[in-house]
Amino acid sequence: AHDDVIYVSGQIPRVGTRVIVTGRVGADVSLQQAQLAARICVMRALALLRQSLGDLGRIRRVLRMTVYTQSAEDFTRQSEVADAASDLLLAVLGDLGAHARTSVGVYQLPKNASVELDLQVAVA
Repeated sequence: AHDDVIYVSGQIPRVGTRVIVTGRVGADVSLQQAQLAARICVMRALALLRQSLGDLGRIRRVLRMTVYTQSAEDFTRQSEVADAASDLLLAVLGDLGAHARTSVGVYQLPKNASVELDLQVAVA
């Protein structure tokens, strides 16, 4: 945290000790599987925020999100992967979940995760 902003470090689609969606999107992994991965990443980030803040009611706005997609050479639908994460933030937080966003295709992610994302959140 810095002043009234919390930085949630990169979250991968891990449930317990298992990374649920691994591999390259557009080759080993479908768009739909990558969207599931993005939703799991957001749920992990929200759980960390709740743990840190006590409850999500202290969130004033999600400022920014970056979504990294481990992409096959010809996969260009990174923004559609990120849409799943954005839609979930809006569903959970309403207008407070609206945010600036960057979606990036990358060659590799930790633990062979298909998706990783981070957040910057303004809090009270």
